[in-house]
Amino acid sequence: MKQMSAVDIKAIISELKVIEDGRIDKIYHNPPDEIRIRIRKPGSKFELIIEAGKRIHLTKFPRQAPRIPSSFAMLLRKHLEGGRIRRIYQHDFDRIVFVEVEREEKKVLIAEIFKKGNVILADENWKIIMPLKPFFKSGETYRLPKPQKSPFELKKEDLDVLGDKEIVKALATSLSVGGIYAEEICLRAGINKKKLASELNDEEKDRIVRAVEEIFLPIANESFKPHILIKEGEYADFLPIELRIFDDYEKKYFDSFNDAVDEFYSRKIVEEAEKREEENKELQRLRKRLEDQLSAKERFEREMDELRKKGDFIYEQYTKIEKILDVFRKAREKKSWDEIKEIVKKDKKLRELVKDINSAENRVSVRLDGYTIDLYLDKTLPQIADIYYSKAKKIRQKYEGVLKAIDNTKAAMEKIKNEKRFVTSIRVSRKREWYERFRWFITSEGFLVIGGRNAKMNEEIVSRYMEKNDLFFHTQVPGAPATILKNGQSAGEKSLEEAAIFSATYSSLWREGKYSGEVYYVRPEQVKRSAKAGEYLARGSFYIEGKRNYISAEVSCAIGVDLKNLRVIGGPKSAVEKYADYFVEIDIGDKTPNEISIEIASKLVEMAKEDEKYIVRSISTPDEIMKFLPPGKSRIK
Repeated sequence: MKQMSAVDIKAIISELKVIEDGRIDKIYHNPPDEIRIRIRKPGSKFELIIEAGKRIHLTKFPRQAPRIPSSFAMLLRKHLEGGRIRRIYQHDFDRIVFVEVEREEKKVLIAEIFKKGNVILADENWKIIMPLKPFFKSGETYRLPKPQKSPFELKKEDLDVLGDKEIVKALATSLSVGGIYAEEICLRAGINKKKLASELNDEEKDRIVRAVEEIFLPIANESFKPHILIKEGEYADFLPIELRIFDDYEKKYFDSFNDAVDEFYSRKIVEEAEKREEENKELQRLRKRLEDQLSAKERFEREMDELRKKGDFIYEQYTKIEKILDVFRKAREKKSWDEIKEIVKKDKKLRELVKDINSAENRVSVRLDGYTIDLYLDKTLPQIADIYYSKAKKIRQKYEGVLKAIDNTKAAMEKIKNEKRFVTSIRVSRKREWYERFRWFITSEGFLVIGGRNAKMNEEIVSRYMEKNDLFFHTQVPGAPATILKNGQSAGEKSLEEAAIFSATYSSLWREGKYSGEVYYVRPEQVKRSAKAGEYLARGSFYIEGKRNYISAEVSCAIGVDLKNLRVIGGPKSAVEKYADYFVEIDIGDKTPNEISIEIASKLVEMAKEDEKYIVRSISTPDEIMKFLPPGKSRIK
């Protein structure tokens, strides 16, 4: 996987300043080299990824943390959790980043993004407490590498000491910019990249200095144009600025360089996880089973075809075969089987005709027109033909069995792939809204609807979240969520209709296989939490006073992904299709919530554009989808 360049790090650090003054909440270690730091600030949270020798950036798609933390993770937690990040900076123009953390005393986390790299915990004097990799010893002082020239301070005379290397190689190493930027410098300066640095004249050196200034000025000014380079449908690289050497590449642009870097690495991680998944032992076992089953299927097909053809051949050559059978019957009346075998042995034509004699079975096997036919002297030709047809039928039964086995094996393989896909890759880290712990959706007119998942939530919604301008919805039948259309008295007819559909869909109607029902709505002051005198209200139930407004509602549910907000959404189809980038509509069916959630997750990934599949896969996990499923069984419509 690509290593970030010094240019990349300079660009990313300018955006990572946002985590300064944030407090470290939790630290994770995904072996071998990835450290993830969860950081909180008022109203915001961040996930910082540091992978030794490769990358540093914020991520919206962190991998799942190991169940058992490593010793390095435990040490980082001991020293850094609860501490405040005071400063993050790049050392000179090198691929080294320092993260200064202050708790009782100051600690420094040093991230090396070069070669094999390292992540090192040190005190404020750079005395090493512990390195991730044993390239250093605890107790010694961290030593910086020899400083190198950067493109931001290049002078013409610096080009006089590049030696006899090709200019592209000399620039790449001496300015720490790498081969890509060195080639861009040569292109803009109009100089053959293979020309020796020692052969440059003054005018060429001037052109190189001007090219360097032109290329790196947007980096210095933080005027980024972040994008990912795409070649033949694959992510090839990411850049904070545009380079002419990539004019022919397809490009995907982003609002921030961090977003481009995050998407590039997150997609690569998913792709690598899927490759590893293909080597899963269970999948290997199933593949071997499938190969054996396919081989058996082909064998059964050949055997059935051959047996049927032999039966047909007996009728096609009925007279000829009957004469042969009659000859052997008459011979058997006069001679023993041993005598008949001796006669066949001595006669060349009989040897070519007769392939086997089985006295125990009273059978002679003959070869005619490419077919070997077993002739039983005590059976008629129709009976002999029927033996072949019966054998073909028996094999047909085995053939149909192996076809079912093949389907079952393929289904088992697909199930493993789907289950692994959603538990072994990456997840989405985002701030959840207060209403997301309830059932919820946004109407197509933009109004929030919330509903309880249980009796306790029903009570909470009514007592805590229902306000005077809202509307309360419920079905005529029991077993429905208490549904609130926020600011509903200002909402249009479409929102009222969708809120009614929502209330019906998540009620007992779906579980009972009913496609519609009556839903009523009232004002908040009509909803009473206590029963009339002498009556009893179960927990989560309410008493309604006054006139009710009725809507006949059909159940309707769609589930999709909202890429803008990185979340799964669900509810009436008319509302979901407005906000979802991809969605499926479901109906009352025969699949359990666990089965249908996996199927929906797989379907959403299948629908996504190639460069969005990894995001959709990360968002639409079966667990998230299950939160939006109606009670009971479902199917994809």
